[in-house]
Amino acid sequence: MWPYVAMARTLETEPDRVYERIVTEVAAIDGTDPTELPPLFNAVDPDALLTVFSATESGVSRSGRVEFPYAGYDITITFDDDPELRIERT
Repeated sequence: MWPYVAMARTLETEPDRVYERIVTEVAAIDGTDPTELPPLFNAVDPDALLTVFSATESGVSRSGRVEFPYAGYDITITFDDDPELRIERT
């Protein structure tokens, strides 16, 4: 089980699976089926997330932070050597 921090869930995730992890983790927190949640692309472009996590053409890893609301939660993705996904109830 992943640790809770206040009303947040923090975990490491694979960059190419981050969009799936967002939906499955929100569903787990809500105790619902992932198919009952709104499409993630209504909140953020999943392809853009993959691009943000991808290395540059020169092979340098990117770093930064992306935040957006989704299904009643604030989603924060911090990406560098160890990407982290944080989900907090709004």
